[in-house]
Amino acid sequence: MENNSNKDIKKEFQEYYLHSSLSNIRIGLIFTILLFIVFAVLSRTFFSGAPGQDFFIRFGVIIPLLFFSVIITYSKKLSKYLNILYIIFNLLMCLVIFWVGYASNPSTPGYEFYYSWVMLVVIGLFTFFRLRFRSIIIIGALQVLSYIFTAVWNGTFQASPYQFFNNLFFILSIYSLGGLMSYILQNINWKNFLHQKALSSNYKKLLLESKERVTAETALRNSEIQLHDILDSIPDWIYVVDENFRFVMLNSSLKAEHLRQGFLEDCIGKKITKVYPFISKKTLEELEIVFKTGQILIGEQNFELIDKKIYGETRKVPIFRDHKVVQVVTILRDRSREQEVNELKIKNIEQKEIMLREIHHRVKNNLAIVISLLTLQLRNNKDPDLQRIIKDIEMRIRSMALIHEHLYRSENLDRIPLASYLNSLSSIILQTFSGHHIQLVSSFDQTDVSIETALPLGLITNELLTNAFKYAFPNHELGVIEVSLKKKNEEDYILTIKDNGVGMPSDFTLDNEKSLGMFIVKLLVEQLDGKIEIVNGQGTAFIIQFRNLMIAKKILI
Repeated sequence: MENNSNKDIKKEFQEYYLHSSLSNIRIGLIFTILLFIVFAVLSRTFFSGAPGQDFFIRFGVIIPLLFFSVIITYSKKLSKYLNILYIIFNLLMCLVIFWVGYASNPSTPGYEFYYSWVMLVVIGLFTFFRLRFRSIIIIGALQVLSYIFTAVWNGTFQASPYQFFNNLFFILSIYSLGGLMSYILQNINWKNFLHQKALSSNYKKLLLESKERVTAETALRNSEIQLHDILDSIPDWIYVVDENFRFVMLNSSLKAEHLRQGFLEDCIGKKITKVYPFISKKTLEELEIVFKTGQILIGEQNFELIDKKIYGETRKVPIFRDHKVVQVVTILRDRSREQEVNELKIKNIEQKEIMLREIHHRVKNNLAIVISLLTLQLRNNKDPDLQRIIKDIEMRIRSMALIHEHLYRSENLDRIPLASYLNSLSSIILQTFSGHHIQLVSSFDQTDVSIETALPLGLITNELLTNAFKYAFPNHELGVIEVSLKKKNEEDYILTIKDNGVGMPSDFTLDNEKSLGMFIVKLLVEQLDGKIEIVNGQGTAFIIQFRNLMIAKKILI
């Protein structure tokens, strides 16, 4: 990021450096053109027969290039291409240097001015064109190389090596001085550019701060004008104190209460402890905290007046000036009526909770009566099929009664601890089949569910566990039944009931099974919007995946 920023700044500088010098470039180029034209006219007029006259005219080949360079300084459309155009123009100067000298030789009249003209071209490059320093050094070097190549081409080097090196020395001197001058000039402009950029940025910040300050001052004046009207329109009791706990302002509601209670009416400038002798130490400490921290404090303030008891809710709000708390506004709202309503609500809630507990207790007792009636019926009827049916019904009713017992004993009447419920249910079923040589292994993750979830899960567990005890181990064989409740993720749980018994028939499915118990299991899983998987091999495993809707609702909230 930093490298990109530096590149952007350097690119911006290059544009600034070139475009800010356009007027100087234009003047310099026009002056050069005029100077050459005037010199050519005077030379033709007064020295028309001079032997080097024709060779001198060849130097005029750069005049069209100079004219083009001047014209593009006026073109807005070409302004964004100035840098590349001037690079191309100066590269063309390399060709012009070669063209002027390639067909000449040291014996050509006027040739002795050729190296001087090359020096003027080189110094013109560094003087007129505000290109990037690296670019201008490379272009200047190419122009010098063009001269060297031309001198070798036309025989100057072979004819007079001393003269060649002498002329080359002056050209290189001009090139070095021009490069140094360009470097110094570009460095000065770079510093000026950074300085102007910093000044511009600071100026913008200053303008923005000034505008913000004016806006803030205007808003402050407007707020002060509206403050009294707003506070007087509020029915709550409001007062403002300074750092010495002296009253700065009271709203109309509090003034009216002062008049009714016989307190001081003109209390502006007086300490709060003199106006309110009954004020608590806690209130004064809260005011000190707001002055020190600048934070809003919400609390309570209860006290007795002549004709009533006040249950007040207080808000202490700091007022800042220059980032310092200079005043604190206290807003006291009388919650006495709300307190009475809340106390009444609490009593109603307690009464409703007692009634709900009583309802659950009675439902559990009624279900226990139903179980007792079914037990009596079993004693009077020895039909084994009827006994089996009644026993199954009794177990289902017992699983439902157990839910109401948990709700009756629970602190929260809207939720059931599922692990505790399933553990109790498993223990009851184990006791029912105590004559079997079966070990029950249970493992339950803790979670709370609603009665809408617990009831189907209890019935499912009852059916599957009862079936496992009845049919998984014929002839009272030894065996193990495992019951587990595992948390899959934040919302989803898995209930697994498995045994190592004889297993189910290979073609067994819930859809084909005609028994009432399996039909109930299928319906209850659908009611839970869950999924059931049956694994048959070395026993049977029922895997039920369901969602705890109570947790899902909390996450959504």
